[in-house]
Amino acid sequence: MFDMSRWYMRLGNWAFNLVLLNILWFLFSLSGLFILGIFPATAALFAVLRQLIMEDEDLPVLKLFWNKFKSEFMMSNLIGYLILIFGLILYVDLRVLQQLDNNILQLVLASITVVIGIVYLLTLLYIFPLFVHFNLKFLQYPKHAFILAVAKPFQTIMMLGGLAIVYFLYMNFPILILVFGMSLISFVMMKVASFSLPRNVFSHAVE
Repeated sequence: MFDMSRWYMRLGNWAFNLVLLNILWFLFSLSGLFILGIFPATAALFAVLRQLIMEDEDLPVLKLFWNKFKSEFMMSNLIGYLILIFGLILYVDLRVLQQLDNNILQLVLASITVVIGIVYLLTLLYIFPLFVHFNLKFLQYPKHAFILAVAKPFQTIMMLGGLAIVYFLYMNFPILILVFGMSLISFVMMKVASFSLPRNVFSHAVE
């Protein structure tokens, strides 16, 4: 028989954890002046969500977040800035192409850049879920993230749909950005990604 009270308690526990994780993500990002803090905080956020989703909902969130933040500090910054720099290069390329005359060369270059941009965005969907789940070499993370995005089109569409719903909620109820912010976005990404990830594999930063 469906236990409504248990369902409410579970929903309330998840809401509390998401609010707490959003606060922790902001504070730990701020602790590194965002320059050095945002990517380790994001990795810690995904790592905690991974364990909440795949292993146990009753975890010491603050302690686990802190441990993950420390252990993933260097590698997450390397991964994060690789993604950021590549994204900036793509943006600059698009801006430069917009200034060129409309001809066949411009069309070809623009088409190639758009395709690369799509690959880049698909990779972003899975990069942190894979980072906190597998122990891979540095350049294997973006490669496997893209492979997973293409190999699991249904999950990728689900993730895009879930993120679209979150975007709709945030645009119509801006207060939710303050309450859930990054944690709800990460939850959608990690939850959908978990359908494609084996449950018996632990990340390289398990404490």
